[in-house]
Amino acid sequence: MGDASPIPERGGSSPVGPVSEIGVEEVAFWRQKFHLFENLVIRIPGPFDTVSDFRSGEVPVYEGFFESGFRDQVPSLIAEVSRAVNISPGQLNPPAWKILIAMRNLGDLEGLVVWVSEVLYCYSVSLLNGGERRYHLYPRGQMLPVQELSRSEKKQIRFLKGTGHRRLLLCLF
Repeated sequence: MGDASPIPERGGSSPVGPVSEIGVEEVAFWRQKFHLFENLVIRIPGPFDTVSDFRSGEVPVYEGFFESGFRDQVPSLIAEVSRAVNISPGQLNPPAWKILIAMRNLGDLEGLVVWVSEVLYCYSVSLLNGGERRYHLYPRGQMLPVQELSRSEKKQIRFLKGTGHRRLLLCLF
């Protein structure tokens, strides 16, 4: 996909970055490269379509979404966060999708449940500059989402070594 000339400005808003031309050949390439289902409808946007112009039930996607594992349905955490902040899943930029997919995958691997409240505790959903109503996840701060142990609680913690793993043992007295 090559860079095309920028879209003329409409309503005082400028494009976020260089515009890509997407044609039938690119869609066919995506279907083959990412093993997309044949019943998945891919509509090529018009020259003046923006993220906020898509119809109900449509999700504008970027090639980066396919690279991060997106195939036929929006991952549940992305859909839940989008619904909570009242935006379309396609309005989140690709790095936001990657963060949310990574959070869900880490939660699955570690046996943790990651809900919208945990995501919104750590990140705020902020509007990107550029006027296309695209959003990104912005870290809220460097504070950990857990409380630090008091000095007396730290004395009650014992570490055990065994089978190559460090195990934490909380001794209750």
